[in-house]
Amino acid sequence: MYNYVRFYTKIYHMIIETLKEQWLSENEAKTYVAVLSLWMATITEIARKVNERRENVYYTLENLQKKWYIFCVVKNKVNSYSALDPRELHKKVQIKADNLLGKIPELLAIIPKTGWKMSVNLYEWLEWFKIAYEHVVLSSKYMADDEYFLWFVGTQHINKALERYLINEWVPWRLKFKTKTRAIIDRKSIKHESGSYSDYHETTHETLIIDDPFFSISNEIIIHWKDEVSVMMYWDDDLSAMIVKSQTLHDTLKSLFYLVWNNNKKWLNQKKKLNFKSKKKRALLHK
Repeated sequence: MYNYVRFYTKIYHMIIETLKEQWLSENEAKTYVAVLSLWMATITEIARKVNERRENVYYTLENLQKKWYIFCVVKNKVNSYSALDPRELHKKVQIKADNLLGKIPELLAIIPKTGWKMSVNLYEWLEWFKIAYEHVVLSSKYMADDEYFLWFVGTQHINKALERYLINEWVPWRLKFKTKTRAIIDRKSIKHESGSYSDYHETTHETLIIDDPFFSISNEIIIHWKDEVSVMMYWDDDLSAMIVKSQTLHDTLKSLFYLVWNNNKKWLNQKKKLNFKSKKKRALLHK
């Protein structure tokens, strides 16, 4: 019995801490959990459950109603309170997060550029990882028509759940945006099979595939907008995304990208010319 109480207490505190991360005070979190466990209750029943005075509970319930966590229903001329289903709560939180995400470029655009310093945003856990990818695409709305997304891609060790999200959800959404893309891909990532994220780049964008043992990457580097770079780490033990806002880093990686891109394109063109000449020479010899 003692172990059960300890286990329940531990879970209860974890729930309270999670709700506090959604900008609830401790009293608000405890009151929401109490109302949820009672299903529908009067203020007296709720006050007894949370061991607080009625006046304090009434004030807390008012705040929760404003935030749409709690609903009030008049039953037999008495106010009764009911809690929003946690699944519906998650949907509301997600909608709010999506709305904020869609406004990030506009918010960044109004920040004074004088004295602007480098900033780094780290996204861990798969759901937050998705936000980083969505930010990359939304930033394309502010790129000039002649600008490209520049992508270094190496997916040989990509997390399977992440790859399923990218192929099934993110790729169809990304293709709705007409921003041009150039990608440098590690040959070891090309699988030529259904559900391969690297193959999406190869078949839908202008790409350069490098088959060189010295070129081996297992993540994704995206050079986008005018001063932002995103680094996506694919390994299961290292699953995280980082968005860096830095003009110098952006310009440095952009120059490295085009150094690799242009030199390899020249080499490929020369190789094509040599192959064409050798074929022509062989044809003349056979006459």
